[in-house]
Amino acid sequence: MVPEHEVPRPGEPVTGSATAPGRTRPAAALAMIVGAVGCVIGSVLPWSEMSSADETRTFNGLVVGDGRLVLVLAVILGALGAARLARRPIGGGAADVLVARVVAILIVVIAGLDRAYGPPTLASFRAISADVISIHPQNGIMFTLGSGILALIGAVLLQRRSAPTGGGARR
Repeated sequence: MVPEHEVPRPGEPVTGSATAPGRTRPAAALAMIVGAVGCVIGSVLPWSEMSSADETRTFNGLVVGDGRLVLVLAVILGALGAARLARRPIGGGAADVLVARVVAILIVVIAGLDRAYGPPTLASFRAISADVISIHPQNGIMFTLGSGILALIGAVLLQRRSAPTGGGARR
């Protein structure tokens, strides 16, 4: 129940409330941080397995290369989420939202392509071997992909401004 002193009177402008656009959403920033931490963890987990008729090798994300890029992007995303959670957006608010969304999309695209085709360094071995070598995704890619999706949801839910705008719609 909303206290009576916070209920607008008829004809009075509605000012910042908990549901008004422009309020900080700590859940969105927290989702970004959790997603970024998950991406960091996923980048060091087994990423891909390369098999031939003779041997099988497992590579983590840092060894095959794309995990390093995901690690750097996840650190950027975590920093943006932490700044937003502390209510000190980097770049004034609109810029950090855009950067967070782009970085989260990049993480999802990289992990998705590595899941579908294998990391480029390993996929080139498969192409050279005329598909004698097979590449299989491992838990690290799946963990990174899931965490990247969570971070993307958080980034999409971020608001462009962190303070109420005042004024606005009338009832």
